[in-house]
Amino acid sequence: MARSRHAARRSAYTKSWVGAALVALLGAGAVTALDLSTTSAAASASTVNLVADPTMSNGTAAWFTRSGGSLAVVPGHSGHPAIRLRNETAAPLTLALNDKVNTVHATVAGATYQASVWIRTDSVGETAALRMMEYQRQLHRGEKIQSAWLRSTDWVHVSANYVAETNLATIDFNVLAWGLPAGKSLLISEPSLILLSMPSTPDPVVKPPKPTPAPTTSAPAPAPTTSAPAPAPTTSAPAPAPTTSAPAPAPSTSTPAPTPAPTSSAPAPAGYKLVFNDDFNTIDRTKWNVRNNSWANNEESIVTSRSSNVFVSNGALTLRAIQESYTVGSTTKQYTSGYLDTIGRESWQYGRIEMRAKLPAAQGMWPAFWLRDNTNKGELDIMEAVGGLNTKTVQTIHQSTDGGMGKAGHEDILPSGDFTSWHTYAVEREPGIVNWYVDNRLVFSKTQSVLSWLDPTFCEPMNIRLNLQVGGSMPNYYGKPVAGAPLGQSDYVIDYVRVYQK
Repeated sequence: MARSRHAARRSAYTKSWVGAALVALLGAGAVTALDLSTTSAAASASTVNLVADPTMSNGTAAWFTRSGGSLAVVPGHSGHPAIRLRNETAAPLTLALNDKVNTVHATVAGATYQASVWIRTDSVGETAALRMMEYQRQLHRGEKIQSAWLRSTDWVHVSANYVAETNLATIDFNVLAWGLPAGKSLLISEPSLILLSMPSTPDPVVKPPKPTPAPTTSAPAPAPTTSAPAPAPTTSAPAPAPTTSAPAPAPSTSTPAPTPAPTSSAPAPAGYKLVFNDDFNTIDRTKWNVRNNSWANNEESIVTSRSSNVFVSNGALTLRAIQESYTVGSTTKQYTSGYLDTIGRESWQYGRIEMRAKLPAAQGMWPAFWLRDNTNKGELDIMEAVGGLNTKTVQTIHQSTDGGMGKAGHEDILPSGDFTSWHTYAVEREPGIVNWYVDNRLVFSKTQSVLSWLDPTFCEPMNIRLNLQVGGSMPNYYGKPVAGAPLGQSDYVIDYVRVYQK
């Protein structure tokens, strides 16, 4: 993608939300859609440390740092172990000790979290910091940084409080060493993050009414933007909390689901074998998370798990955008849509990942098929498109979607027809190279020799993400904002998703 698609971060698993289980939910699991009205201020605080493995009993397994830094367990503060964060390069380098899976998985708006750590340096005069960052579907909601100037090699205690901005976000816990000299280290001991207090009256999650059909009169199209175009937007779709509710039957609507053409039974590509396949005869919840009641500020829709937005019909998965007023908590948007991913369920580092799909034609639709892993911020966009530009798809590789990092992209034009017909979109990732294909045409390729960050960025298995956004940065960049209701052809229909490996 060409912009920061969402800012949604790491994996989530499933836990229930009830009084005494609150801390376990916030710190150690992934959540379903939460009914905050069941929580109470009585469960307002806990001394439970939410940091994964704060005693380093598993070594450095719960942590990572950037290329050029190294981690090792050494003696720490007051007999406790510490992680040594060391600059292994020949020049000063800013390093962060970062939690591999975000420490808090499901925030409560208004809840206060307290982080603390003991730090020590072997290079007097250095500056370090404790940082908490709140993310919701890759959308950066807020952060707290508490810096410390290390005037000696003695242990220094650093702590900070942070009040969550929103519900169902994550909190990323890390310790920074600013401009750490070559060969020097920062020691981090007794990392802690606790739920300090809950809001007295948490905002409820409002269960929206069933959708009504879009009106038959067209709303005026929004005025075109006059601002100069920014770089092509990136689409790192944030991962909202998964729902555990059983899917309802496919709805009866005025727009019938398209009938897919028969799925190809072509053999695996030469040298590959099939390791994952979903032909979408049903929505298999062992393979997919169906995201619910989540959104990003750079789009105009809320994704839901309702059968009106996500359903299977005629052997294909449909993600449907609907024009309707929909409210979650204090947020109301005028469109809903759908989003699936394999976070915490399936992931692959190398191989070919392929989808066969029809894309929506309505102006302002933003379908995407993309990959991310659970720790790094790199992203592979196999396919993105904008309704209203119906012969063009975009392929992009990002070193990071936080901005200011490397990226490369390509715009492919179909040689005949348009993307509302069936086409296949695929990426092949092997050590040192990434190739993108549309209908088995090689349309884009990048190698380690061209992008020096390619292999270090994509060094872990990646999960699959399928989503349909409505409006936002990419349609606006291409001058195709949402044209208003009725949306018309607004279905993203997926015949299959397959993964092949050598």
